[in-house]
Amino acid sequence: MRISRNLLRLRWYLRTSAWVLGLCSGLLLAQAAAAISYSFDLPGTALASQEPPYPSVATLTLTQTAEGVQFVLDVNEGSPGFGDDSFVERLDIVYGGDPLGADAFRNDAGVPGEFEFEDNPNNMDAGYAAADAHIVIDFPSRQDDRFDPDETSTWTVLGASLSDFTGTSASANAKPSPIFGVISVTGYALPGVQPTPQNWVALVPEPGTLLLLGFGLAGLAWTGRRP
Repeated sequence: MRISRNLLRLRWYLRTSAWVLGLCSGLLLAQAAAAISYSFDLPGTALASQEPPYPSVATLTLTQTAEGVQFVLDVNEGSPGFGDDSFVERLDIVYGGDPLGADAFRNDAGVPGEFEFEDNPNNMDAGYAAADAHIVIDFPSRQDDRFDPDETSTWTVLGASLSDFTGTSASANAKPSPIFGVISVTGYALPGVQPTPQNWVALVPEPGTLLLLGFGLAGLAWTGRRP
């Protein structure tokens, strides 16, 4: 009788541990899903002319907040393509949500941008066409206030959700596709790449990591339900 009771107690402990571990993993998964980063590391040119890998030009991180989606554009100052006269001109990113007005954009920190919602999907930079719409962010180009490689820019698209940006993409014939967006830089010249393209794109990342985590959670839930 005592052995049987101990076995039942052990089974309860194991089941409880499995559910706790599953809950913790679920929280980690939810946190990961609330933020995503894109690396602009492929030139917006024909695939046949490319020889990757290339150093990242910049990284854009999207985070879901209570107000909307916050963006942080961090330029890779350490890339050998940047020089004394280099700066960021423009960022063109995909968007699949409701139309946006001027009051939907807020500059938060760093170099401020000028925002424009584009419902024409066919006029993205570098010849790309968006599946839905896109947002153009223009940065200052005057020497005193331009977006230099050692700076960042932070802004929020108010009222938007992360799925408005992650659930859509853009593409172009014989170019890297599907992509999240295009960044335009001036004075960027990689050694041995002549000429270095002005436009660089960020591929839409594969959801493999999230799928693996999801399978892990399903497995933990199944283990916890077993008698």
